[in-house]
Amino acid sequence: MPSKLTLQTLAENLIRESREPFSVDEYIESIQSHWRRRIAPATLDHLKQTLTNHSHVIEAGGENFIPYQAVLDRIGHIPLEIQLGKAELQHRQMIPGHHLVPFISPDLEEEELTFLDPHGREIPKKRQSFFIEEVINHYQYSHEKHFPYQIKVNQWMPGKSTLNLTVWDIRDLLAQLEFHPEDRLRVRLVDYYQGIFSVDAYPASLWSANRLRTRSLQVALEDELIVGMGGAEATALSLEKQLLQGLFNLDSGLMQIAAFSLTGFVESMQRIAVMRNEDAGVYLAMDGDSPIKSYALETVHHTPEGRTGSLQEIFEDMGLAFSEKEFKAILYSMMGTEEFNLESVFDLLFGAKKDCFYDQKQHQAFYRMLRKLLDLICDELRGPEPRLISQLRNKIVYMKLRLIEMLRYIEAQEVRLEDLPEEVLEHMADLDGFCLEGLNHLSNRPEPPDLKTIHDLRLALQMVQPNLDYLEETIFYRLGVY
Repeated sequence: MPSKLTLQTLAENLIRESREPFSVDEYIESIQSHWRRRIAPATLDHLKQTLTNHSHVIEAGGENFIPYQAVLDRIGHIPLEIQLGKAELQHRQMIPGHHLVPFISPDLEEEELTFLDPHGREIPKKRQSFFIEEVINHYQYSHEKHFPYQIKVNQWMPGKSTLNLTVWDIRDLLAQLEFHPEDRLRVRLVDYYQGIFSVDAYPASLWSANRLRTRSLQVALEDELIVGMGGAEATALSLEKQLLQGLFNLDSGLMQIAAFSLTGFVESMQRIAVMRNEDAGVYLAMDGDSPIKSYALETVHHTPEGRTGSLQEIFEDMGLAFSEKEFKAILYSMMGTEEFNLESVFDLLFGAKKDCFYDQKQHQAFYRMLRKLLDLICDELRGPEPRLISQLRNKIVYMKLRLIEMLRYIEAQEVRLEDLPEEVLEHMADLDGFCLEGLNHLSNRPEPPDLKTIHDLRLALQMVQPNLDYLEETIFYRLGVY
């Protein structure tokens, strides 16, 4: 028996089936005409909000959107070019990586893709382990969804950590195509949503004959992308969406090319460049002028105001180096195990600032909230918790405390953060960001994080641990300012 159609499913189907650009109003009108029942205003507002950053529409300025299907109808016939690397040719295997941008669906992981030979037969695939340095260049422009996440960290030599990838065995394909080392592969999109592609040969002679036409497309595409960067909405688009929108807007005469190569286009760009940002991911922006500013660490000069609305407000008012959720997670570790000394940890957290409340009102508010939080934690500690989670929390708490200890040492030496080497600041920012995210996930004991989050935190902990060791050695023993 088919499942009952929900309003959310209807909205998703309309987006995926749309073959023409539409406005927000047209989208809502289409939903109402198909649903034929009253829809609450709050629900309509939610449906409008889902269009922003939706994985299958592109924001085209204002309240206008381009559905992926409309883009694929126009440019989906363009083949993609894959130039095999030396290792791929040697082992007769293919690692697609970012070569499939912009025709790889954000709903699919790379291992779910299917490649067919010219006769429609599926090319076999297998899992294989590589050193990160051997294959990382295949993913430098990839969306985070498609970046390989099965990493085995070598704690002694992080550069020799390994990735577990899906690779396609193309021995039979290359023999069938009578492939030469100077040739390339050409990949055609068969089914975007199922992730199916067909592969044939792209002879070097054909590639050379089409260089002029390909160059014309690259120049026109760069010009079109620069026009799109004039609006504020362009800063929110990923690399894939920027390319799809740019190609969609080009004259159809430019679309008659033998193949499109992302790496070839990136190498041809003169005025724009690939940017990377932790929040926005990979995107294109004017060269030397990233629309999203990177972080900067500096001493924050603030004037205490005596805020008492929450522990978070009090911590911010006192200029402390941790949040309320981090503090709660630290209390879990201190009170739930014998690994931490309560007096020493409190002295480290508050240091000389423990008696520096703005006034008596803030002092009383802090201890009132602290007593309430401690009562809550005592109740929650009576319930069971998996050892894996408690051990993970303890490790991140220990990392946070070590980081605070370094900050206290820097303060004692009367050195400002902005005076530290840039590399030290970057490591501090990475560690602090990891601790903040990790302890936020582990700050509600009755509601533990899901298994994927736990896996990601354990993996990230292994990755950042060498940074902590490096940072301690540098700050305590190597910096000449001390």
